[in-house]
Amino acid sequence: MKKTYQTFIFDLDDTLLNFKSAEKQALQAIFNDFKLELDQNAQQAFSKFNESLWKKLEKKQITRADLFEQRFQTFFRNYYHLEVDGNQCSDQYLSYLANGHEEITGARHLLTNLASANKQILLATNGVARVQSQRVKDAQFTDFFDRVFVSEEVGVEKPDAEFFKYLFAHSKAIPENSVIIGDSLSSDILGGNNAGTDTLWFNPLNHQNHSQIKPTYQISSLNEICKFA
Repeated sequence: MKKTYQTFIFDLDDTLLNFKSAEKQALQAIFNDFKLELDQNAQQAFSKFNESLWKKLEKKQITRADLFEQRFQTFFRNYYHLEVDGNQCSDQYLSYLANGHEEITGARHLLTNLASANKQILLATNGVARVQSQRVKDAQFTDFFDRVFVSEEVGVEKPDAEFFKYLFAHSKAIPENSVIIGDSLSSDILGGNNAGTDTLWFNPLNHQNHSQIKPTYQISSLNEICKFA
């Protein structure tokens, strides 16, 4: 039997907004700046490397400063034998990334339905506050959220229990009446487990879960979330 919830806590990237699309257009702009061709192999290599750095950040193996300095400096050095200013390149990339706000299919319809049902809707995202805020604003999603929590402002990354402790302390959400929704097992679902909150794993490609991280529920499309309202 499915439980219903009063508060829905959403991840942003690849849950409500298409991060892969935003990353691709931002990376293309950076490559254009350096007059380099962005082929599929380079794009996949960067995406994999960038994701690995964020995973290390989630595990507290590196700092945010390390991530922003290293991702382009190390990538361009290893892939193109090109020396770049890592921080300057990362700042430019973030300005391009802020322009990406393509929504995941069904996102606006879902948020509209939840708002109409008087549900509390919160946003919980890792990332850079100015980038995420701009993307949410440009997608015209801002008014749906009672509060927006970005790891840069909270001071810790998901899945740290402190992130969600801060969220519950600064919202009207009650853990037992809330559900955390996201595409990442290691960030969103583990975060929910650490917080003692039910979770919905958004898994549109039906990937196999080979980890020890167990979601409360699994869905393949956003419209399935209405069943929990």
